[in-house]
Amino acid sequence: MRLALLACLFCLGLSAADAPTPKFKPLVKHYEQPGQYQGFDYLLYLPASYEKATDQKWPLVIFLHGAGERGTTLNLVRKNGLPYELDRRGDTPYIAVAPQCPANSRWNVELLDAMLGDLLKNLRVDEKRVIITGLSLGGMGSWEWACAHPERFAGVIPVCGGTNPAKTVSLKGMPIWAFHGDKDGAVKIEGHRAAVEAAQQNGADVKFTVYPGVGHNSWVKAYAEPELEAWILARKR
Repeated sequence: MRLALLACLFCLGLSAADAPTPKFKPLVKHYEQPGQYQGFDYLLYLPASYEKATDQKWPLVIFLHGAGERGTTLNLVRKNGLPYELDRRGDTPYIAVAPQCPANSRWNVELLDAMLGDLLKNLRVDEKRVIITGLSLGGMGSWEWACAHPERFAGVIPVCGGTNPAKTVSLKGMPIWAFHGDKDGAVKIEGHRAAVEAAQQNGADVKFTVYPGVGHNSWVKAYAEPELEAWILARKR
């Protein structure tokens, strides 16, 4: 039993000493596009009844991590945000995917979009209920991806992120729930507020939650919001 546990930890990049005690066991997958220099691994969280409910299609939530979790140690992705919450809870009412950005890189929106196309082909996903979320670098990536391909998403949840306000012109009608701490010294709230206000002016349905006195780690509160899961499940384009 212990050998099996150690083997599982090794596959996820964990040592026995620093392994958390999650209630969830995500699958480890890999995506690469022909002709691309570098692909990436991702975590796949499936609902407990996914295998048995063969006629059911599920919402899909894609989580993009921050700069500190880039690289090839996939377990880093589980440190914060949505994967952390799913590990803690032990189940999910939607399919969740958490890719890992390569070291010294930013999120490649076109590669991510190709991955999404692959997921839609190979998983029982309700294509009208795809949500993108992310924190810090991933919060920026969430904005960028939604702006580039708004037809893909039923909603966006950017945490301590932001984007060029001019890019939000494509987000008319898009439900967005954005989060930020007003004491964030790493990603200033002013930039995120500018993106939020521009998206509102361009017709997006935006909710902006600001946490007073909170620094960069606003994701701790954001992904634990009691109403967030219901918000995700209610979204449909």
